[in-house]
Amino acid sequence: MMSVRTWMTTCALAAGLAAPALAQQPTQPAAPAPAQPTPAAAAAADSGVLSSEGWNAQRVTLAQALEMARANNPLQVQAQENVRVANMGRLQAIGSYLPTINANASSSKSSSQRPDYTGAIVSAPSDVSSLGISANLNLFTGFQRGAQRRLANATADLDRAALVGQTYATDLATKQAFFNALATQELVGVSQANVAQTEQQLKLTAEKLRLGATTRSDSLTASVAYGTAEVQLIQARANALTAQANLARAIGAAGLAAPVRDPTLEIRLVSLDTAALRREAEANAPSVLQATASVAAARASQSASRSSLWPTISLSASDRWSGQLLFPWSAAPINTTTGLPTQKYLGSWNVGLSVSYPLFNGFQREAGMVVADANVRTSEARLRDAQLALDASLTQDLTALQAAGAQIDVSRTSVAAAEEALRMQQERYRLGAATIVDLLTAETALNQAQVSLVQSRYSYLIARAQLEALVGHALAE
Repeated sequence: MMSVRTWMTTCALAAGLAAPALAQQPTQPAAPAPAQPTPAAAAAADSGVLSSEGWNAQRVTLAQALEMARANNPLQVQAQENVRVANMGRLQAIGSYLPTINANASSSKSSSQRPDYTGAIVSAPSDVSSLGISANLNLFTGFQRGAQRRLANATADLDRAALVGQTYATDLATKQAFFNALATQELVGVSQANVAQTEQQLKLTAEKLRLGATTRSDSLTASVAYGTAEVQLIQARANALTAQANLARAIGAAGLAAPVRDPTLEIRLVSLDTAALRREAEANAPSVLQATASVAAARASQSASRSSLWPTISLSASDRWSGQLLFPWSAAPINTTTGLPTQKYLGSWNVGLSVSYPLFNGFQREAGMVVADANVRTSEARLRDAQLALDASLTQDLTALQAAGAQIDVSRTSVAAAEEALRMQQERYRLGAATIVDLLTAETALNQAQVSLVQSRYSYLIARAQLEALVGHALAE
């Protein structure tokens, strides 16, 4: 009778530990665990939704996530618009070789007093209107137009290189958020498997306690382990929801975004020619291309600043028509002498050639040249630093990729070893040859090995994405 009462107490304690967790968090399917996924985890992988109560998430593949991020990321949009503005700058630089043309028109009406031919003072209205067109063409600008055109081309190249670099940066951030969401989703499955194992162990301990084959301490320890596993499951679900919210923000979607797992993403690189990769990176890496374009833009700006040492020569021409009428469609004024209509408008034209040379402008010309020269030296130093940083980052990312690949193999072996160790401890505990502490230690070791495997798999994918963003192209399988 004592054993039955103790068993009922143990079950009540286990239910009390689990009830708050279940009350706070609705039951929700999650991604499958890498080893022995539970049915709930498998259902989560199919649904892509962690909770059935108010947490529906939009399912996205990696390709869809990258496309949405490139369309919605603010920095990506800004880089795209900078390219559009730079292209207009190139057109504007070409337009400086063409003449500027202006048209003008004016009309006024006034009243004045004057003596007529008899000597009497009369009040006569006066209507005046004019039409004109003028053009101006710079014949020589001290080579400024050529320098400005080179500067516009260099600026366009710089913005295009910045767009490429920002595209890979956006892709990297999106992949990191995507893989993190996948990892946390799988960790929910690991936690669910751990809850199932501890629940099974709790039932076994309770049964042994009923038969008098174990102590109440073992039953309480199993209950605590079950409650701890439930708390870990709640935290894993919270982490998964947070990761899905971060992914949704990265791709510019409202609510949550559930990543769709693609097994082809986890295909590891068979071999990698590091020497060839370094050569390609030195020639095509976004960071180096952007720094190189920055040097070209600075040198073009320096050339443009030197144009102020030369005079400018411009040609202008204008044609103007004026008449004593308010509007062009008004009737022609009458000649007071002949009584006949006069010509509506009288024309005049002008052609001029001007030369301008600033003799002294408060050292503004010299200051501009010094600033341009300083910008060239600074951009050249940044180019050298970008090349050195590329070499250092290549070394770091290549070793990180190799280490992540090796860690996957170690983690898989660890999971296999932990599964075998748990199977042995379960059998020994059933036979009474092992304590509850030995069994729980084996279960904890398996849980940690499964978590390590999930983390190592996605660490490899993130390391690969970082390397691809660095070199500026996808790595071949």
